[in-house]
Amino acid sequence: MGLVAGQLEHLRPADPDAAGRLLSAADAALEAVAPARLVRRALAGGEGGIRAGGVFVPAERAVVLAFGKAAVGMSRGAGQALGPLISRGLIVSGEAGGGAPGWAERMAAGHPLPDRRSVRAGRAALALAESVQPDEVLLCLVSGGGSAMLEVPAEGLELDDIRDLNARLIRSGAPIEAVNRVRREASQVKGGRLAARCRGRTVTLVISDAGRDPAVVASGPTAAPPAGAGGGVGELLDRFGVAGRAAEQIRRLEQIGQPDRSPAAGERPPAGPALVLADCFTAGGAAVRCLLQAGLEAELDPNPLYGPVSEAVGRALASTPEGAARVLVGETTVEVTGSGQGGRNQHAALTAALEIAGAPHRFLAFGTDGIDGPTDAAGGLVDGGMVAHPGPALRCLEACDSYPYLEAAGGLLRTGGTGTNVADLWIVDKTG
Repeated sequence: MGLVAGQLEHLRPADPDAAGRLLSAADAALEAVAPARLVRRALAGGEGGIRAGGVFVPAERAVVLAFGKAAVGMSRGAGQALGPLISRGLIVSGEAGGGAPGWAERMAAGHPLPDRRSVRAGRAALALAESVQPDEVLLCLVSGGGSAMLEVPAEGLELDDIRDLNARLIRSGAPIEAVNRVRREASQVKGGRLAARCRGRTVTLVISDAGRDPAVVASGPTAAPPAGAGGGVGELLDRFGVAGRAAEQIRRLEQIGQPDRSPAAGERPPAGPALVLADCFTAGGAAVRCLLQAGLEAELDPNPLYGPVSEAVGRALASTPEGAARVLVGETTVEVTGSGQGGRNQHAALTAALEIAGAPHRFLAFGTDGIDGPTDAAGGLVDGGMVAHPGPALRCLEACDSYPYLEAAGGLLRTGGTGTNVADLWIVDKTG
């Protein structure tokens, strides 16, 4: 039994068999984005270099830098594919400890906010990049969560400024693309600046929680944005009401005609492939196939989840016809208005529970990293029988306090960290 399906014994669904099908589909989604296998398939070592996604990159040795929530699995896949070609490396993940290959140092770092460990890891990553020689290749294995885990504040800023900026961005309800555009302008690592320290070529493999652009995931430490891409960040800060010392410095640089702090042309990283190995649609497609194999009529929504949770839930329910299931992937936002406990997927599940009350429908909302907000939950699985009286559920939503309601009702999903991260997966099931 898979990681998610194994949670069925802790839930109290009205129809355990129907709930089990949704949980199995979530497991199929995770299997499709298993980091070690994805990296192993993408890489091949050979005489004089490595092949990444069909592109041959000449090098005598490979230096590996893996960071983000899938760092451990991705580094394992690199080791399986390249073997003795790897000379050294650094793995930055949410926890330190065992599991690192002999060629790598493993460091822990903070998430969702960077901490002192993140800065230590960021400086170690810069030092590793600077150590790469012209006959070596820097293999960067990037996954969601890496933006907080790998950080060195821009000149004139301190860690507390960066933490304050990130906290304000998270609470503002800004979409992840906007968040990463702002983060890039306050960092010495992001926006291609890490790869600019490297004298050898770079190869970047990405498991994405934010679309198909390698420059977006983890704020793109090895993928410089297009020239001028930093412009308009002050407008983003204004739109989402983000203040603080870091925000003011970004506005000031923009106003005096320095909107783009990405590396100049002569400083940009040496050309090398940057490949997105999987994203949320990879996971969503696998979930749909699992539901079809179980005999359900199911389809994948071609549009990514976006915008405020309540609006996204309404769209998801309205677009799913009776007698069918629909899988949706992406990332929504919640403007935090209370001091309760929860995350965006738990908020979505409770919102859906109110909407489908009394109907023979089900709704699953799941963070593929197994972590939803600052809680120990991954999301929620609800059905039409979960909310008998709307008052308490509405009050919990208003206070952003979905966790205790779902826990008491038997709808809270707890998987622990999954070792991968491709944003969120929702399943609407109206099959009866």
